[in-house]
Amino acid sequence: MRERKRPIRAETREVQIWKRTAAAIPLAGFLLAVALFAASAARVAEGGSVEAELLSLGFPLAYPGNARKDMEGQAEELQELPSPILVPQTDVDTGVSDSVRIELLQVENTPESLIDLSGEAPRILIYHTHATEAYFPIPGEEYEETSAWRTADAARSVIAVGERLASLLRDRYGISVIHDTTNHEPPKLSTAYSRSVKTMEQYKEEYPSITMFIDVHRDAYGSDPQEKKDFLTVDGKEVARMMFVVGTGEGATGTGFGEKPDFTANYALAKRLTEYLLNIDGELMRNIRVKTGRYNQHVSNQCLLVEVGHNANTLTQALNAVDYLAEAIATAAGAETSLPAPEKTPLLLIP
Repeated sequence: MRERKRPIRAETREVQIWKRTAAAIPLAGFLLAVALFAASAARVAEGGSVEAELLSLGFPLAYPGNARKDMEGQAEELQELPSPILVPQTDVDTGVSDSVRIELLQVENTPESLIDLSGEAPRILIYHTHATEAYFPIPGEEYEETSAWRTADAARSVIAVGERLASLLRDRYGISVIHDTTNHEPPKLSTAYSRSVKTMEQYKEEYPSITMFIDVHRDAYGSDPQEKKDFLTVDGKEVARMMFVVGTGEGATGTGFGEKPDFTANYALAKRLTEYLLNIDGELMRNIRVKTGRYNQHVSNQCLLVEVGHNANTLTQALNAVDYLAEAIATAAGAETSLPAPEKTPLLLIP
């Protein structure tokens, strides 16, 4: 039996249009890609950032070669790859946007200029958002705890470190400094920044001459260190390592604050001081930490949050560290640095 051939039906107009459209899609995609690359190349030629353009194009080679390899077997972390934009001598927290990272990279080329801390009027406010932070209690430096690694004894807490810094800046370098010792922690530690900013604003209103605000903290090495550690010896003295924290004001969820810090100016200052201190000893400073919080650094473009040691350091190690911090600040301000250090550090409590 002969097989009957089925009649070939003519294609409908809709089918013909769909086929032509499908055939044109690859060509359209190619032309769009060419246009995007051309536009990016033009922006780079005009001085734009290569990193920013690679990110905008979703270029995969922008990521470090070992980024995926390092995360093999860590499925939960594959949901969010680390940013490909790495900032030298800086630890940038997850959540800080790539646009901020690019701005931090551009700070590398910011020209240095002297910071004006001259004159008899107050120029620096030293204060403590967390005033009860305390250090490793070696014999002779014991204290009564109010909670773990905290004390109300100002002579044993981070307040003593702030007073040492204030005394050095005043007596050795001739800079007019106010040291506020208000305890901003009560009634709740997590809201201390909302109270310390009021202290900053009050001093700024009373003393418009103040341009630099230094929030002195003690970092946390661990929940319960059993011995002093992570320090170095400089000029024959045990010295705690230090670190600056810079807030971008973006907020943990990306919504951020209504008034954000001038984070590039604050970062430039922290970077400048860090580089000076690393020239004294390459281990004296830890990487600058950039975070999404604000840390009241919107009050001025010369805001420093410095972590002087941690709870595995002794108070003496922290006190020794601020000798070098004071020198770095004074040098950045062009102050005379040959004056003798104060022999004693009196604790001046300002209510």
